[in-house]
Amino acid sequence: MPSRVLLLTSAFAPTMGGAESYARTVAHGLADAGHDVLVVTDTVAGTPPRETDGPVRVIRLGGYRGLLEDPSKLPWEQLYFGLLPELADVVAEFGPDLILANSLETTVAGRVVADELSIPLVGAYHEHAPLEEPLGIGKTMLGYRRMAPDLVLAGSHSYAARALAHLPAERVALIHHGVDTDAFTDAPHTALLRQRVRARYGIADEDLLVVCAGRLKPRKGQRELIEAFDSLGHPALRLLLVGGVSSASQDYADHLRAQAARIGAPRLRLDESVTVQEMPGILAAADIVAQPSHSEGLGLSLLEAMSAARPVIATRIDGFDEVLTEEGLALRVDPEAPEQLAGALEALCADADLRRGLGRRARAHVLARFSLRRMIDRTDALLRELAVPATVRGTR
Repeated sequence: MPSRVLLLTSAFAPTMGGAESYARTVAHGLADAGHDVLVVTDTVAGTPPRETDGPVRVIRLGGYRGLLEDPSKLPWEQLYFGLLPELADVVAEFGPDLILANSLETTVAGRVVADELSIPLVGAYHEHAPLEEPLGIGKTMLGYRRMAPDLVLAGSHSYAARALAHLPAERVALIHHGVDTDAFTDAPHTALLRQRVRARYGIADEDLLVVCAGRLKPRKGQRELIEAFDSLGHPALRLLLVGGVSSASQDYADHLRAQAARIGAPRLRLDESVTVQEMPGILAAADIVAQPSHSEGLGLSLLEAMSAARPVIATRIDGFDEVLTEEGLALRVDPEAPEQLAGALEALCADADLRRGLGRRARAHVLARFSLRRMIDRTDALLRELAVPATVRGTR
């Protein structure tokens, strides 16, 4: 039966990123499947503390910030538990049947609530390389082993392998991330979106627009893409980088901004303001999508571009190999290889038939194996099996 799902996520739309996209996608999908979904997340400037995002309610907690700045409080104490007073009020009002924690850090608060109410805790973890972070072994063991989620939803084989190092197989479910193939599409109605977005960035009809979406961090490979793009000197080629600095590298972002300023608009634009909701329009405007990552868990941006039937340049990395399981779905290049990126860009610029063929095959592949419907159906079934409604708990 449907349940009340409390989704805890450090960030949510309009913040961009793979974890944020997953949170919004799974929240909407579960709500459409009949669950009552409440998202609890951090405050973002310009957003109300309570809002409705389609079928999902969103509550943004920010009172903890005042506790951190209150001289009468112990900052360390508030650092770890300052969120709990606000969260307790939300929990009392909502009465969840199940907690879905969208990151290792939210699992800590999730475990507190789950134990308080004797309800299941589910984890969906998107940290790319937590073992490489400061005290990463301890942090990873805390999230998986000590917090002991009742179920981990793993979006790729690498995430599943990480969970299986700490949890028994029956508590790990491999469910590949899926994308909304109705939103990310090449259907006729996207033609108007394409015109609007290209006009916003000063892209002429005859120009070829390359789009790269991702957080501004070194492993995303934007620097190599700019180098490849700049080496071509193609008069009609334009490059649009979209992404923010959330949990990323400010120094690296500053470098990319300097490169964008040097090359100048309209040849190269860097837009840090694009939201998750705007991405279908961004991809509709693209002629080519480049995803030059050095490493990925799976690659939602890659799947979204493929779903939109865009020809893609993707690096040869394990995460992308899990998506690109057949030949003819994308042009592949080695990571950190600007000369190969340049060659792939040149090949796509010169061959419209190649662009159309890659895009057509890519969309068919996503429809068959990585659709949102497949992901939500499996997730829904597992959560229904796991959730214990409050009415049943009260009879125990």
